[in-house]
Amino acid sequence: MIDTLIHKRYFPFLLFVFAFGLFTVNNHGVSIYILDEAKNATCAGEMLEKAEFFKPTFNHNLREDKPPLHYYFMMLSYSVFGVNEWAARFFSGIFGALTILISFLYTSRFLDKKTAFFTVMVLLASIHLIIQFHLAVPDPYLIFFFCWSLFLFYSALQTKRKADGFLMYVAIGLATLVKGPLAIALPGLIFLLFLIFTGQFNWPAIKQLRPLTGIILVLAIASPWFIINGIATEWDWTYGFFIKHNFQRFGSEMEGHGGIFLITFAYVIIGLLPFSVFLAPAIRKAWANRGNSFILFCMVAASVIIAFFSISQTKLPNYTVPAYQFLAAIIGFYLSEMKATKGLKPWYIVLFIISIAVPVSAFFVLQADSSLVSASPKTWWLLIMPSGIILSFFLLLKKKVQKSFLSLALFFIVTSVLFFTTIFPAIDENNPVSKSLHLVKGKKVAYYKKFNASYAFYLRKEIPGLEKEEIDMFFEKNPEGVLISTEKQINGIPLPDGCKIIFKGRDLMEIPTTVLIVKENN
Repeated sequence: MIDTLIHKRYFPFLLFVFAFGLFTVNNHGVSIYILDEAKNATCAGEMLEKAEFFKPTFNHNLREDKPPLHYYFMMLSYSVFGVNEWAARFFSGIFGALTILISFLYTSRFLDKKTAFFTVMVLLASIHLIIQFHLAVPDPYLIFFFCWSLFLFYSALQTKRKADGFLMYVAIGLATLVKGPLAIALPGLIFLLFLIFTGQFNWPAIKQLRPLTGIILVLAIASPWFIINGIATEWDWTYGFFIKHNFQRFGSEMEGHGGIFLITFAYVIIGLLPFSVFLAPAIRKAWANRGNSFILFCMVAASVIIAFFSISQTKLPNYTVPAYQFLAAIIGFYLSEMKATKGLKPWYIVLFIISIAVPVSAFFVLQADSSLVSASPKTWWLLIMPSGIILSFFLLLKKKVQKSFLSLALFFIVTSVLFFTTIFPAIDENNPVSKSLHLVKGKKVAYYKKFNASYAFYLRKEIPGLEKEEIDMFFEKNPEGVLISTEKQINGIPLPDGCKIIFKGRDLMEIPTTVLIVKENN
């Protein structure tokens, strides 16, 4: 049945629709609370409100973290759907589905449709990848344009089609408007190493890629915004983005996100579960078949991405997600040709142990957090994972190897749906912003030192920051006003007479505890 379906002309369309549905399930039912989501979604809303296309702001202050492309797509979505959770995440789902689509199409073209099917099966089973495409952050946009540029490079080299080379530079230019110079440097390094390893680092091959035309095209796409933005912000944004958020982030640990180089490999293994358990034998098979240039290209691309971020001093799980598409092709190549069960059983046992440990660990983690105890019973839904592995193992014993792989993927996809419809909403409803928003809506609001970024998204107005000597004056001018801060910051200063804390809630999975303060006689 699968062999028949994947050869239908409409299968890529069905794949796109399925992926989009998976990547947007319950997007409207979970609040914009995670820090990066709140800041990016709020920034896009402020730019739309002010019709400001060259000066990104969060809480009406310059935001230097990211270039603008994802803001523009969010602004477009807001214009259609309104400023809400669904709209903020809509294009993340679109670009996620496009990523799945191109992974299938290019793997089909340069390997075969069966390998392409198993490749996207590996990707769609990755809960971590599904989470990435659920978030209102730049990563979904970067993943698509980055991976598309790599596929186009390989296609241009193999087919010598001018259109592929042209589109490759378009993709790099657009990726630069998502991430900055890394979107040029990292693909460039991959291209260079692949040309060297395949003996094509010569003038005819380089000339075929038209690098001078490419440089002009990338600069034509990306540089106008950076120049206009620099002039508009007196180069403050330029300095903050390039120096702090690129060079300093690579050269030094930022925001506590560090660790030894091995942590990057751990992120990849965890992120590609369940099929990452087959990564070692899949790599061995890929190495044995490195004469296939597409397999070699996938190995080079994945290795460069992982190695690059392993030496970066700032390490985050989402950094290596662009490698998933190429590792999935390697795993898909291994799975598609696997017919015998020899050597597979130990990996299923490892996976079963992991699948038992996840719900048990999640239950006790939530039990240990007083703000999340009510959500802890929902974690038992995760027991569908070991149930699915048992069924998959049973199919393996029946020597139905590829049906075993397919059932494994389906159970993890169902787990992702349950996570976003049952588990995550139960956790999210306990976040302090959702629980306290009714106390600040319609009121004059200010903050001292620090506040949860989610308030800015939902209040949709500037929240001014106060110094400690300004707090008393704020309440004199605004008797019904509310001051937002954290418990640590408030404990460090004497509050004006008559002030009291009306709400206290610890930020989910974070250290700060949000507090709301009013005048006692209100």
